[in-house]
Amino acid sequence: MPLFDISLESILVWIVVLLLLGFVWSYFTPYLLTFQSRLVIGQVRKSVNELEKWAKEGRRIALSTITKYGRPKRDIEKDFDNFLEFFTIEPVSDDPAGVIQRLEHVLDVRKKRFEGAVARFAPNADEETAANLEMTIEGAMASYWIFRVVRHFMLLAEKTKSYQLIMILQMQMPILKEYAKAYLDATKTFADGKPIGDGVGAMVAAKLMDNASCKELAEDTVYAETKFDGRKLIVVKAKGPGGRVGKPGELIARLIKRRKVDRIIMIDAGLKLEGEASGHVIEGVGAAIGGPPTEKYKIEEVAVKHGIPVDAIIIKESFKEAITPLNKRLARAVDFTTERVKQAMRERTKRGDVVVVAGIGNTIGIGQGPDQLPREFPEPTEEKGIESDKLLFR
Repeated sequence: MPLFDISLESILVWIVVLLLLGFVWSYFTPYLLTFQSRLVIGQVRKSVNELEKWAKEGRRIALSTITKYGRPKRDIEKDFDNFLEFFTIEPVSDDPAGVIQRLEHVLDVRKKRFEGAVARFAPNADEETAANLEMTIEGAMASYWIFRVVRHFMLLAEKTKSYQLIMILQMQMPILKEYAKAYLDATKTFADGKPIGDGVGAMVAAKLMDNASCKELAEDTVYAETKFDGRKLIVVKAKGPGGRVGKPGELIARLIKRRKVDRIIMIDAGLKLEGEASGHVIEGVGAAIGGPPTEKYKIEEVAVKHGIPVDAIIIKESFKEAITPLNKRLARAVDFTTERVKQAMRERTKRGDVVVVAGIGNTIGIGQGPDQLPREFPEPTEEKGIESDKLLFR
Protein backbone atom coordinates (compact mmCIF):
# COMPACT_ATOMS: atom_id res chain seq x y z
CA MET A 1 0.00 0.00 0.00
CA PRO A 2 1.55 3.41 -0.99
CA LEU A 3 2.40 5.90 1.73
CA PHE A 4 0.36 8.69 0.10
CA ASP A 5 -2.79 7.94 -1.83
CA ILE A 6 -2.66 10.64 -4.49
CA SER A 7 -5.48 10.46 -6.99
CA LEU A 8 -6.68 12.80 -9.69
CA GLU A 9 -9.75 13.70 -7.65
CA SER A 10 -7.69 14.75 -4.60
CA ILE A 11 -5.41 16.89 -6.76
CA LEU A 12 -8.41 18.66 -8.26
CA VAL A 13 -9.89 19.22 -4.80
CA TRP A 14 -6.66 20.81 -3.57
CA ILE A 15 -6.44 23.04 -6.65
CA VAL A 16 -10.00 24.25 -6.07
CA VAL A 17 -9.32 24.88 -2.37
CA LEU A 18 -6.14 26.85 -3.12
CA LEU A 19 -7.94 28.91 -5.75
CA LEU A 20 -10.73 29.70 -3.31
CA LEU A 21 -8.24 30.67 -0.59
CA GLY A 22 -6.35 32.85 -3.05
CA PHE A 23 -9.56 34.58 -4.12
CA VAL A 24 -10.67 35.16 -0.53
CA TRP A 25 -7.22 36.46 0.42
CA SER A 26 -6.98 38.84 -2.55
CA TYR A 27 -10.52 40.10 -1.99
CA PHE A 28 -10.30 40.70 1.75
CA THR A 29 -6.67 41.84 2.06
CA PRO A 30 -7.41 45.50 1.13
CA TYR A 31 -10.18 45.55 3.72
CA LEU A 32 -7.86 44.08 6.35
CA LEU A 33 -5.22 46.69 5.53
CA THR A 34 -7.83 49.44 5.72
CA PHE A 35 -9.03 48.14 9.08
CA GLN A 36 -5.47 47.93 10.40
CA SER A 37 -4.74 51.41 9.05
CA ARG A 38 -7.72 52.81 10.93
CA LEU A 39 -6.49 51.21 14.14
CA VAL A 40 -3.02 52.72 13.62
CA ILE A 41 -4.48 56.15 12.82
CA GLY A 42 -6.42 55.97 16.07
CA GLN A 43 -3.22 55.28 17.98
CA VAL A 44 -1.38 58.06 16.14
CA ARG A 45 -4.22 60.48 16.81
CA LYS A 46 -3.88 59.83 20.56
CA SER A 47 -0.18 60.63 20.30
CA VAL A 48 -0.91 63.79 18.30
CA ASN A 49 -3.36 64.90 20.98
CA GLU A 50 -0.59 64.39 23.53
CA LEU A 51 1.82 66.45 21.41
CA GLU A 52 -0.83 69.17 21.16
CA LYS A 53 -1.23 69.18 24.94
CA TRP A 54 2.53 69.60 25.39
CA ALA A 55 2.66 72.36 22.77
CA LYS A 56 -0.13 74.25 24.53
CA GLU A 57 1.60 73.79 27.87
CA GLY A 58 4.84 75.19 26.43
CA ARG A 59 2.92 78.15 25.03
CA ARG A 60 1.24 78.73 28.40
CA ILE A 61 4.56 78.66 30.27
CA ALA A 62 6.18 81.08 27.84
CA LEU A 63 3.25 83.50 27.94
CA SER A 64 2.94 83.45 31.73
CA THR A 65 6.69 84.07 32.10
CA ILE A 66 6.69 86.93 29.61
CA THR A 67 3.72 88.69 31.21
CA LYS A 68 5.65 88.97 34.49
CA TYR A 69 7.80 91.65 32.88
CA GLY A 70 5.42 94.11 31.34
CA ARG A 71 2.40 93.88 29.10
CA PRO A 72 -0.67 91.80 30.04
CA LYS A 73 -1.53 88.56 28.26
CA ARG A 74 -4.45 89.99 26.30
CA ASP A 75 -2.21 92.59 24.66
CA ILE A 76 0.49 90.22 23.41
CA GLU A 77 -1.31 86.88 22.95
CA LYS A 78 -2.11 87.29 19.24
CA ASP A 79 1.32 88.70 18.41
CA PHE A 80 2.99 85.91 20.41
CA ASP A 81 1.01 83.18 18.62
CA ASN A 82 2.09 84.61 15.28
CA PHE A 83 5.70 84.66 16.42
CA LEU A 84 5.54 80.95 17.34
CA GLU A 85 5.65 80.21 13.59
CA PHE A 86 8.65 82.46 12.97
CA PHE A 87 10.99 80.81 10.45
CA THR A 88 14.49 81.20 9.05
CA ILE A 89 15.44 80.53 5.42
CA GLU A 90 19.01 79.35 4.99
CA PRO A 91 21.06 80.92 2.19
CA VAL A 92 21.48 79.08 -1.10
CA SER A 93 24.34 76.58 -1.00
CA ASP A 94 24.46 75.55 -4.69
CA ASP A 95 27.19 78.17 -5.09
CA PRO A 96 29.16 77.61 -1.86
CA ALA A 97 31.38 80.68 -2.16
CA GLY A 98 30.60 82.97 0.78
CA VAL A 99 27.81 80.77 2.15
CA ILE A 100 29.19 80.99 5.72
CA GLN A 101 29.11 84.78 5.68
CA ARG A 102 25.60 84.80 4.23
CA LEU A 103 24.43 82.30 6.86
CA GLU A 104 25.92 84.41 9.64
CA HIS A 105 24.11 87.47 8.32
CA VAL A 106 20.79 85.60 8.33
CA LEU A 107 21.40 84.34 11.88
CA ASP A 108 22.33 87.85 13.07
CA VAL A 109 19.10 89.23 11.61
CA ARG A 110 17.16 86.39 13.27
CA LYS A 111 18.72 87.18 16.64
CA LYS A 112 17.81 90.87 16.32
CA ARG A 113 14.23 89.90 15.51
CA PHE A 114 14.05 87.75 18.65
CA GLU A 115 15.51 90.55 20.76
CA GLY A 116 12.97 92.97 19.29
CA ALA A 117 10.10 90.57 20.00
CA VAL A 118 11.16 90.13 23.63
CA ALA A 119 11.53 93.90 24.05
CA ARG A 120 8.00 94.29 22.65
CA PHE A 121 6.48 91.50 24.75
CA ALA A 122 8.34 92.20 28.02
CA PRO A 123 9.54 95.82 28.11
CA ASN A 124 10.41 95.64 31.83
CA ALA A 125 12.80 92.69 31.52
CA ASP A 126 16.47 93.40 32.20
CA GLU A 127 19.25 92.24 29.89
CA GLU A 128 19.80 88.82 31.49
CA THR A 129 16.10 88.08 31.90
CA ALA A 130 15.47 89.06 28.28
CA ALA A 131 18.09 86.54 27.18
CA ASN A 132 16.31 83.83 29.19
CA LEU A 133 12.97 84.82 27.67
CA GLU A 134 14.42 84.35 24.20
CA MET A 135 15.34 80.78 25.12
CA THR A 136 11.88 80.22 26.62
CA ILE A 137 10.25 81.27 23.36
CA GLU A 138 12.63 79.00 21.43
CA GLY A 139 11.52 76.03 23.54
CA ALA A 140 7.82 76.78 23.00
CA MET A 141 8.42 77.18 19.26
CA ALA A 142 10.15 73.79 19.05
CA SER A 143 7.27 71.96 20.80
CA TYR A 144 4.71 73.70 18.58
CA TRP A 145 6.68 72.89 15.41
CA ILE A 146 6.85 69.16 16.21
CA PHE A 147 3.11 69.08 16.88
CA ARG A 148 2.26 70.84 13.61
CA VAL A 149 4.49 68.62 11.47
CA VAL A 150 3.24 65.35 13.00
CA ARG A 151 -0.37 66.51 12.70
CA HIS A 152 0.26 67.36 9.03
CA PHE A 153 1.47 63.85 8.20
CA MET A 154 -1.37 62.24 10.16
CA LEU A 155 -4.01 64.23 8.29
CA LEU A 156 -2.23 63.63 4.98
CA ALA A 157 -2.26 59.88 5.64
CA GLU A 158 -5.99 60.03 6.43
CA LYS A 159 -6.70 62.12 3.35
CA THR A 160 -4.77 59.92 0.93
CA LYS A 161 -5.50 56.64 2.76
CA SER A 162 -1.75 55.99 2.70
CA TYR A 163 -1.12 52.88 4.78
CA GLN A 164 2.66 53.18 4.33
CA LEU A 165 2.76 56.79 5.56
CA ILE A 166 0.76 56.15 8.71
CA MET A 167 2.86 53.08 9.55
CA ILE A 168 6.08 55.11 9.19
CA LEU A 169 4.59 57.80 11.41
CA GLN A 170 3.61 55.25 14.05
CA MET A 171 7.11 53.74 14.04
CA GLN A 172 8.74 57.16 14.50
CA MET A 173 6.26 58.35 17.13
CA PRO A 174 8.21 57.22 20.26
CA ILE A 175 11.24 59.29 19.17
CA LEU A 176 9.10 62.28 18.24
CA LYS A 177 7.32 62.18 21.60
CA GLU A 178 10.63 61.97 23.45
CA TYR A 179 11.88 65.08 21.63
CA ALA A 180 8.63 66.98 22.19
CA LYS A 181 8.61 66.17 25.92
CA ALA A 182 12.26 67.24 26.18
CA TYR A 183 11.43 70.59 24.58
CA LEU A 184 8.56 71.10 27.03
CA ASP A 185 10.90 70.39 29.96
CA ALA A 186 13.44 72.75 28.37
CA THR A 187 10.82 75.52 28.17
CA LYS A 188 10.18 75.16 31.91
CA THR A 189 13.93 75.21 32.61
CA PHE A 190 14.52 78.33 30.51
CA ALA A 191 11.60 80.08 32.17
CA ASP A 192 13.17 79.39 35.58
CA GLY A 193 16.63 80.51 34.41
CA LYS A 194 18.26 77.25 35.52
CA PRO A 195 21.51 75.93 34.01
CA ILE A 196 21.16 73.15 31.44
CA GLY A 197 23.35 70.25 30.39
CA ASP A 198 24.61 72.15 27.36
CA GLY A 199 26.28 74.58 29.77
CA VAL A 200 28.97 72.15 30.98
CA GLY A 201 31.62 73.77 28.78
CA ALA A 202 30.70 77.22 30.05
CA MET A 203 30.91 75.97 33.65
CA VAL A 204 34.44 74.63 33.08
CA ALA A 205 35.44 78.01 31.65
CA ALA A 206 33.90 79.86 34.61
CA LYS A 207 35.85 77.69 37.04
CA LEU A 208 39.09 78.41 35.19
CA MET A 209 38.44 82.17 35.13
CA ASP A 210 39.20 82.28 38.85
CA ASN A 211 37.15 85.48 39.35
CA ALA A 212 39.39 87.45 36.97
CA SER A 213 37.84 90.52 35.34
CA CYS A 214 36.08 89.83 32.05
CA LYS A 215 36.00 91.81 28.82
CA GLU A 216 33.36 91.57 26.10
CA LEU A 217 35.35 91.61 22.86
CA ALA A 218 32.61 90.05 20.71
CA GLU A 219 28.83 90.21 20.98
CA ASP A 220 27.52 88.28 24.02
CA THR A 221 30.97 86.67 24.48
CA VAL A 222 33.54 87.43 27.18
CA TYR A 223 37.11 86.47 28.01
CA ALA A 224 39.31 86.67 31.09
CA GLU A 225 43.08 86.51 31.39
CA THR A 226 44.69 84.53 34.18
CA LYS A 227 47.71 82.31 34.79
CA PHE A 228 48.19 78.62 35.37
CA ASP A 229 51.48 76.91 36.18
CA GLY A 230 53.57 79.46 34.27
CA ARG A 231 51.21 79.60 31.28
CA LYS A 232 49.14 82.61 30.30
CA LEU A 233 45.52 81.51 30.13
CA ILE A 234 42.81 83.26 28.10
CA VAL A 235 39.43 81.79 29.01
CA VAL A 236 36.49 82.34 26.62
CA LYS A 237 32.78 81.76 27.22
CA ALA A 238 29.40 83.23 26.34
CA LYS A 239 28.23 86.03 28.61
CA GLY A 240 26.06 84.80 31.49
CA PRO A 241 23.96 84.22 33.44
CA GLY A 242 21.41 84.91 30.73
CA GLY A 243 20.67 82.26 28.09
CA ARG A 244 23.29 82.90 25.40
CA VAL A 245 25.72 80.93 23.26
CA GLY A 246 27.67 83.98 22.08
CA LYS A 247 30.19 84.14 19.26
CA PRO A 248 33.26 82.29 20.56
CA GLY A 249 34.70 81.89 17.07
CA GLU A 250 34.60 85.62 16.44
CA LEU A 251 36.21 86.38 19.81
CA ILE A 252 38.98 83.79 19.38
CA ALA A 253 39.74 85.10 15.89
CA ARG A 254 40.06 88.66 17.23
CA LEU A 255 42.28 87.53 20.10
CA ILE A 256 44.66 85.68 17.77
CA LYS A 257 44.95 88.72 15.51
CA ARG A 258 46.14 90.74 18.53
CA ARG A 259 48.60 88.31 20.09
CA LYS A 260 50.46 85.06 19.61
CA VAL A 261 48.54 81.99 20.79
CA ASP A 262 50.26 78.62 21.13
CA ARG A 263 47.27 76.31 21.64
CA ILE A 264 43.48 76.28 21.73
CA ILE A 265 41.57 73.93 24.01
CA MET A 266 37.79 73.69 23.53
CA ILE A 267 35.28 72.10 25.90
CA ASP A 268 31.71 71.31 24.91
CA ALA A 269 28.85 68.90 25.52
CA GLY A 270 28.65 66.00 23.09
CA LEU A 271 25.74 63.74 22.22
CA LYS A 272 26.22 60.28 23.71
CA LEU A 273 25.17 57.05 22.04
CA GLU A 274 22.47 54.90 23.62
CA GLY A 275 24.06 52.54 26.12
CA GLU A 276 26.84 54.99 26.93
CA ALA A 277 27.08 56.77 30.27
CA SER A 278 26.32 60.45 30.66
CA GLY A 279 29.21 62.45 32.03
CA HIS A 280 31.89 60.40 30.32
CA VAL A 281 34.76 62.74 29.35
CA ILE A 282 36.68 62.07 26.13
CA GLU A 283 39.39 63.92 24.22
CA GLY A 284 40.13 64.55 20.56
CA VAL A 285 41.24 67.27 18.17
CA GLY A 286 39.37 69.92 16.20
CA ALA A 287 36.91 72.70 16.91
CA ALA A 288 34.41 71.30 19.41
CA ILE A 289 31.37 73.45 18.76
CA GLY A 290 27.93 72.49 17.49
CA GLY A 291 25.09 74.44 15.97
CA PRO A 292 25.43 76.50 12.79
CA PRO A 293 28.93 76.20 11.29
CA THR A 294 29.70 79.94 11.35
CA GLU A 295 31.72 80.03 14.58
CA LYS A 296 33.40 76.69 13.90
CA TYR A 297 34.53 77.97 10.51
CA LYS A 298 36.16 81.05 12.08
CA ILE A 299 38.10 78.96 14.57
CA GLU A 300 39.29 76.50 11.95
CA GLU A 301 40.29 79.28 9.56
CA VAL A 302 42.35 81.24 12.09
CA ALA A 303 43.92 78.05 13.51
CA VAL A 304 45.08 76.94 10.05
CA LYS A 305 46.37 80.40 9.15
CA HIS A 306 48.53 80.63 12.29
CA GLY A 307 49.32 76.91 12.66
CA ILE A 308 47.68 76.62 16.09
CA PRO A 309 46.79 73.11 17.31
CA VAL A 310 43.19 72.75 18.50
CA ASP A 311 42.30 70.21 21.21
CA ALA A 312 38.75 69.12 21.98
CA ILE A 313 37.35 67.79 25.26
CA ILE A 314 33.80 66.48 25.21
CA ILE A 315 31.39 65.64 28.04
CA LYS A 316 28.90 63.05 26.84
CA GLU A 317 25.20 63.50 27.52
CA SER A 318 21.83 62.73 25.96
CA PHE A 319 19.79 65.17 23.92
CA LYS A 320 17.28 65.52 26.75
CA GLU A 321 20.03 66.19 29.29
CA ALA A 322 21.48 68.88 27.03
CA ILE A 323 18.34 71.05 27.21
CA THR A 324 17.04 70.21 30.70
CA PRO A 325 18.44 71.06 34.17
CA LEU A 326 22.10 70.22 34.69
CA ASN A 327 22.21 67.20 37.02
CA LYS A 328 24.67 66.06 39.68
CA ARG A 329 26.42 63.56 37.40
CA LEU A 330 27.18 66.25 34.81
CA ALA A 331 28.24 68.65 37.58
CA ARG A 332 30.80 66.06 38.74
CA ALA A 333 31.92 65.72 35.13
CA VAL A 334 32.54 69.49 35.07
CA ASP A 335 34.91 69.22 38.03
CA PHE A 336 36.65 66.25 36.43
CA THR A 337 36.96 68.08 33.08
CA THR A 338 38.46 71.15 34.76
CA GLU A 339 41.29 68.99 36.05
CA ARG A 340 41.54 67.31 32.63
CA VAL A 341 42.09 70.72 31.01
CA LYS A 342 44.86 71.51 33.48
CA GLN A 343 46.47 68.16 32.77
CA ALA A 344 46.29 68.81 29.01
CA MET A 345 48.05 72.15 29.45
CA ARG A 346 50.81 70.55 31.50
CA GLU A 347 51.33 67.81 28.91
CA ARG A 348 50.99 69.75 25.66
CA THR A 349 52.20 73.26 26.49
CA LYS A 350 55.26 74.69 28.19
CA ARG A 351 55.86 77.56 30.56
CA GLY A 352 55.43 80.93 28.90
CA ASP A 353 52.90 79.63 26.34
CA VAL A 354 49.62 81.43 25.72
CA VAL A 355 46.66 79.06 25.80
CA VAL A 356 43.08 79.88 24.81
CA VAL A 357 40.50 77.75 26.64
CA ALA A 358 37.01 78.07 25.19
CA GLY A 359 34.01 76.79 27.16
CA ILE A 360 31.31 76.28 24.55
CA GLY A 361 27.60 76.08 25.34
CA ASN A 362 24.56 77.90 26.63
CA THR A 363 25.33 79.96 29.72
CA ILE A 364 21.83 80.19 31.15
CA GLY A 365 22.21 80.23 34.95
CA ILE A 366 26.02 80.36 34.67
CA GLY A 367 27.87 83.58 35.35
CA GLN A 368 31.51 84.57 35.01
CA GLY A 369 33.78 83.04 37.66
CA PRO A 370 33.45 80.31 40.31
CA ASP A 371 31.44 82.53 42.66
CA GLN A 372 28.69 82.91 40.03
CA LEU A 373 28.04 79.21 39.50
CA PRO A 374 25.03 77.17 40.64
CA ARG A 375 25.51 75.05 43.77
CA GLU A 376 22.53 72.70 43.74
CA PHE A 377 21.72 70.16 41.05
CA PRO A 378 18.95 67.56 40.63
CA GLU A 379 19.63 63.85 40.70
CA PRO A 380 20.23 62.28 37.28
CA THR A 381 17.71 59.92 35.72
CA GLU A 382 18.99 56.38 36.05
CA GLU A 383 19.09 54.27 32.89
CA LYS A 384 19.37 50.48 32.68
CA GLY A 385 22.49 48.93 31.23
CA ILE A 386 24.66 52.01 31.90
CA GLU A 387 28.07 51.79 33.52
CA SER A 388 28.33 53.26 37.00
CA ASP A 389 29.64 56.71 37.88
CA LYS A 390 32.69 55.13 39.53
CA LEU A 391 34.01 54.16 36.09
CA LEU A 392 33.61 57.68 34.72
CA PHE A 393 35.63 59.88 37.06
CA ARG A 394 38.93 58.17 37.57
